Amino acid sequence: MRASALRVHAQPGDVALPGKVELAEISGSDTFVHVHTLVGELVAQLTGVHHFELGCQVTLYFNPALVYVFDAQGMLVLAPVRGGGR
Repeated sequence: MRASALRVHAQPGDVALPGKVELAEISGSDTFVHVHTLVGELVAQLTGVHHFELGCQVTLYFNPALVYVFDAQGMLVLAPVRGGGR
C-alpha cells in the first residue's frame, strides 16, 4: 500500500488494520508513522503534524480499491483502476 493511501480516520468502505506505533517522524508538513501490523510493517504518510507515543495502539484505515497486490515473485497481480477509489 502506498503510504499516502493509509489514514488514521475511517471513511465509508474502508478496511481497518490495527497495529502498534514503532516510529513517528515529522517531515515538513507531513507525519510518517511506522506501524507494526499483522500483515507486516506499514508506513502511513499523514498530512499535517501529528504526535504519536511510541508503542501506542493505532488503527490504520485504507480503501481496498487503492491497494496494489504482488505475487511471491514480485509480479503485479492487481492494481487500482485509473480514476477509481477516492
